[in-house]
Amino acid sequence: MRPMMRRALFLATGLAVLVTLGWSVRDFEALMASGDVVLLELAPADPRSLIQGDYMRLAYAVEREAIHLDAPAGTIILGLDERRVGRFRRLGGTGAPGPGEKAFRVSRNVSDARAMVEPHSFLFQEGQADLYAKARYGIFRVDASGRHLLVGLADADARKIEPR
Repeated sequence: MRPMMRRALFLATGLAVLVTLGWSVRDFEALMASGDVVLLELAPADPRSLIQGDYMRLAYAVEREAIHLDAPAGTIILGLDERRVGRFRRLGGTGAPGPGEKAFRVSRNVSDARAMVEPHSFLFQEGQADLYAKARYGIFRVDASGRHLLVGLADADARKIEPR
């Protein structure tokens, strides 16, 4: 292959990667701006990692329920209370969400086929471990299809934990 062709191929590949990354970032920014707020109750988990820095390992109460998926991924329907805390109501294939409900995408745990919520970690600024140790809820932005993004953690009163 000639050097000029090789350079053009390299530039085209680089441009394709940048466009893909830009599109992904734009997509997540749109979800953060317009997604509905849903809180999921946290189950106790490890608060720190010395290798990765300060972060909280997350486990969600909904993962402890007997929600079994047949496919590698699926949707569950959450019932929302007055604070927007979501609790499992039913599997997503049983009808569209009604009033006070929200679709939420989950994946299947390979070991036991139970529903699993991602992500399982939340990074935070060094020295804030004591503040985040009070976390009782994960705050998600969720779109109409159930795609979600973890945007913060909340305390027992469902108030977002803000670093000092």
